[in-house]
Amino acid sequence: MRLLALALLCLPWVCAASDWELKVDDREADIRIFSRVNERGYAEFRGVTKVKSSLSAFVALFKDLERMPEWAYRILRAERLKVISETESYAYTVNSLPVPLYDRDVIVHSTITQDARTLQVTFRGSGSPDFAPRDERYVRMPVVESSWTFAPLADGMVEVVFQGYGDPGGALSSGLLAWFVRLSISEAPYHTMLHMKKFVSRPEYQSARYSFIREAPQR
Repeated sequence: MRLLALALLCLPWVCAASDWELKVDDREADIRIFSRVNERGYAEFRGVTKVKSSLSAFVALFKDLERMPEWAYRILRAERLKVISETESYAYTVNSLPVPLYDRDVIVHSTITQDARTLQVTFRGSGSPDFAPRDERYVRMPVVESSWTFAPLADGMVEVVFQGYGDPGGALSSGLLAWFVRLSISEAPYHTMLHMKKFVSRPEYQSARYSFIREAPQR
């Protein structure tokens, strides 16, 4: 899932992998955002924060796709295309870009797993650009890889890590697109995590429970 789409900062055959660099350190909101060029040559982000929450609440939030545009950065529309099981599905999102760039759309194959020992819950999303017909109003993103991990801590706290990268498709040589990518590599995960923290605390999410999710014992 989100399943947010970020682009290339450089071409794979030009850039070598680099270490994580701190881009945002908001101590008041307890959000840190890092970026790097990964081994595939893509600009990749990694956001880290903590939230007091049940594990099932995150599942409920991500399953509520209709409300995703209210908290996920630049998501105009989100809908489920196909449900394979309670823990596997295909979703479609439309992402807004500034004029004169075309908005992007993306199809993501998502899975939910939980580690039996640590109880960490992992959402993984991988782009499936050919799963559904293309819409001529948008540029289909050919590559999207993302993950959210939710690791239970003491006192009901959960460490949240949001990581991902992508290829926006279209005119990669556009100067405006390159500027927007540089901005988004820190801005997108930051605003997404900031609003996610507020949304997941809502009673309708905190009261949710799923048979495939084992909650951490209270300590």
